Amino acid sequence: MTKIKKFIFETSNYCNLHCPQCPRFDAKGYLDKDISLKHLSFTNIQKNFNLDALPALTDIMFEGDYGDPMMNPQICEFVEFFKDITVTIVTNGSIRNPSFYKQLAEYDNVRITFSIDGLEDTNHIYRINANWNKIISNVKAYTDAGGKAKWKYLIFEHNQHQVSEARKLATNLGCEFKAKYTNRNFWQDNVWPVYIDGKYQYDLTMANDTNSLSLNTKTHDIAKLHMDPDTFKSPSCHGWMDIGELYVNCYGHLLPCCMTAGVTWKNTISDQLFRKYIIGNIDDINLNLHNITEIAATDFYTHRLYESWKSVKTCHNICFANCSKTLNSNVEQAR
Repeated sequence: MTKIKKFIFETSNYCNLHCPQCPRFDAKGYLDKDISLKHLSFTNIQKNFNLDALPALTDIMFEGDYGDPMMNPQICEFVEFFKDITVTIVTNGSIRNPSFYKQLAEYDNVRITFSIDGLEDTNHIYRINANWNKIISNVKAYTDAGGKAKWKYLIFEHNQHQVSEARKLATNLGCEFKAKYTNRNFWQDNVWPVYIDGKYQYDLTMANDTNSLSLNTKTHDIAKLHMDPDTFKSPSCHGWMDIGELYVNCYGHLLPCCMTAGVTWKNTISDQLFRKYIIGNIDDINLNLHNITEIAATDFYTHRLYESWKSVKTCHNICFANCSKTLNSNVEQAR
């Protein structure tokens, strides 16, 4: 743990939005049946997150794979606990109120990334249930009070014509602006049918960008290739081992990266096998029960995880689909 530079915390898997491609929901728009809604316990993190064991730690990120960090009622306590470390909070911006964001602006070490995918007439197409006026009021309150903010903008077909206008608005609001193409989950005809609780709403369509399309196709083909024992290439862990980054999900499990956020609770065959044969007892890697030093000494972190990468029979599909050296070199060529 002495080389770990960054921790990502999922402080909550509660969310006020219904984003179509969020892993909280299945393809028909129902909440994942395996999810048990939970806020990460600040009391236990304060007790077991021994900062003295992390001399290289420089960055903390509060970001949800399955929720929004601002939903945790103790988010300010988390921020205060890490007041001497750079903290980034990623949120959809339509949670809480202006006075709350003014309070966060008092922390010089905090940066907030607002995930806003469009303007007033388009943001809600992906960020379903988002309140535009509330978002803008919260962003303005934060930046007017001196807070450092970034506007992160995912580009789809329905909002690709608004990037320039959004960039101007971001500048006026005092935000850094970053727009990026997304190919998340667009596996068939570059379209994602949007459902809410089983009822079809409309189609979400990938932006008209050839680089994004080619990257999506090649990545998918290469990921399938790595599932074949004859072509399997052992992955290199880009998070934990290469850049010194670890992830804590809302249940308190300390994991190698955000891509593995669900391996301790999802009931897919690969997740169940990974828990049984690679992790062992999931309580052993739970920060609600053990401190950082104790978890680092478990069989999972000392050898089981590393050994699991050596064979297609034991390597989790998340690991070989995302962190194979061969996969990533081909992805770079596709870019």
